[in-house]
Amino acid sequence: MRWLFALVGLLLIALVAYYRRWLEAQTIRVSSESYIVQTALGQVEYDLRGSGPVVLHFHGGNVGHNGWFTLEHLIHAGFTLLTPDRPGYLGTPLADNGSPEAQADLAAALLDKLNINNVAVVGVSAGGPAALQFALRHPQRTKALVLLSAITQRTPLSHDQLDSTLGKLVMTPQFQNPAYFLINQAMKRLPALALQDYVRTETTYDMKTGKRYIEQILDDPQQRRQVMALADAIVPALPRFAGVMNDLRVQESLDDLPLDQTRAPTLIVHSRYDGDVPYENATHAHAKIPRSELITVDQFGHMVWWGDPTVTKDFQARIEEFIRSHVNLT
Repeated sequence: MRWLFALVGLLLIALVAYYRRWLEAQTIRVSSESYIVQTALGQVEYDLRGSGPVVLHFHGGNVGHNGWFTLEHLIHAGFTLLTPDRPGYLGTPLADNGSPEAQADLAAALLDKLNINNVAVVGVSAGGPAALQFALRHPQRTKALVLLSAITQRTPLSHDQLDSTLGKLVMTPQFQNPAYFLINQAMKRLPALALQDYVRTETTYDMKTGKRYIEQILDDPQQRRQVMALADAIVPALPRFAGVMNDLRVQESLDDLPLDQTRAPTLIVHSRYDGDVPYENATHAHAKIPRSELITVDQFGHMVWWGDPTVTKDFQARIEEFIRSHVNLT
């Protein structure tokens, strides 16, 4: 039996060595294409891609500026995509900028630094409150507002986020990088299996329906590439931990927003089968925001951009046309 224990020991040593090399590589990669500037309200790390009118992207939870790929279609449609790390993510310190109001003002300070006068704004998931506050606090700079699977009202955390073993594991600082290393490896090596966890946490589908969507996602080269991009966009996890925890505090304590005071033309895109940010967030915003438009897309739950590629292309084209109709392209 000694040889077995020795073999197990060697395998563990090899795994630890691989993990350390992986973590070092991911730490270098994560900011290899980004920029860091000092604004009047603090340091901001950001990603900037494309050319044309600027779309300010308030990213969702767990990602950061690496989540730009969610809106890659806007780059191809002739827009510049600006994705700053929200406070607590990567190179943007949390400091006193955790509230949606402060996040919005910090983004405005970044626009000042970059000499950008006005933008279209897209808020994705946990980036919704900050996007809404930007439109409310900086109406003269907001040409259009798009809410994509976005939080728009107080949204209590689920049992999985609060009480499950996995939920507690990924909310513990010392386990952040190892836990997300395992998630990253599963998504890269066993994507069909890994996406079944997303069915449970990000959708309200039964597993049979979820597996049908998984087949569509992995059969489409563009969506498969985005699954791989997401796997890399969530690691290393520890430098995002302060931001993730702040997002959870915000969604649980969010005060009623004066949505009826929103002046920007607003497009809301959401799934009825969103298991992370319930559909009521979309209907709530649609009822409150004057002249808003709601597109209901029954795709892969919270990951509304995944599923039937023809459906995705259709609503993405509608987003592009909506922004284009309110932003001067000349």
